[in-house]
Order: sequence, then C-alpha cells, then structure tokens
Amino acid sequence: MLKLVPVTRENFRDVPDYCRRCLYWQSQGDFNAKDMTKEIEKKKLKWFLQVQKEAECSPGLIAYLNKKPIGFVQWAPAKCFPNTKEYQCGPPSEDAAFLACLFIPNEENRKKGLGTLILKAGISHIRQRGFKAIQTFARKSSADNPSGPLEFYLKNGFKIERNDSDFQLVRLKLK
Repeated sequence: MLKLVPVTRENFRDVPDYCRRCLYWQSQGDFNAKDMTKEIEKKKLKWFLQVQKEAECSPGLIAYLNKKPIGFVQWAPAKCFPNTKEYQCGPPSEDAAFLACLFIPNEENRKKGLGTLILKAGISHIRQRGFKAIQTFARKSSADNPSGPLEFYLKNGFKIERNDSDFQLVRLKLK
C-alpha cells in the first residue's frame, strides 16, 4: 500500500540519499554532485525546516510502499529556489509552487505508475496551500534531471509555458 507522509525532522532520513544531500535548486551557480556531503545534508534539513515554518506546511512528501520509503516529491514557492533563475526558460511565476524534485531512486519501482501517484499527492498538497499553479523544469532529451522528463508532465496535464533547446518550463493550473 502506498502512503505519502510530509517530511519532518523525524523522518528526514527517509528522504532518498541523493535528495537529502542535494541543494541544487537552493543554491546559485555551479553545483557539484561529488560535494554531496553530510554537511550539505544538514543544510538541506535546515532549509526544509525554515520553509516549513514560513509556509506552515512541509515542502515535501515521502512515499512509502509497504512501510519502506520508495520516493520523494519536493516543492516550495519559487523564491525558495534561487537556481531557477539560471534557466533560460525561467524563472517560474510567483503565483506558482515550484516542483523541484520528484524522485524514485530504485529502478525496480519506476514505470509502475508510482511517479504519477506521488505527483498527484503533491498536487493535492500544493492545491490545499492556495497556489494557483505548479511549475517545474522538464527535460526534452532525457529523464536525467531532478523533476523528470517532459512526457511525464505532459501526460499529467501540464502545459509548456516557455522552452529552450532542452528544458521547458511546464505549468499545471490548479482549480
């Protein structure tokens, strides 16, 4: 059974390792995946707790399947992610939540519809927070980016708002 739980200090260790140690969107300039140390993990938890306090809700959900963590989705107002300004097709709009990460680390759990279920749970949480839309950068050429491939978002009702040669800023209007 799939269960989605807001990220807290207590369950932060269940966020996938890669995501727990990634500050790509939270920092501007170069990002080196080899620098994903425990110190970065502490900064990420601090960021989570700060955004949670400001927004009065967790900016992410952990997906559990049969009580084991299998995925993660993260969002916040675009202003919380300065690196979004580095993209030619950006920045995201101020009225939208920016979906920074949707990740299922284990290959055996991919392509089973879990990403769609995690996205829909994220959409529900974001809608409840009063955002008018959700935006993310989706990649044309590959699924190798924090939020995932363009086809995934188009299949889930997102529309291309702006594009460049490889990345598109996609948007889902919330009703």
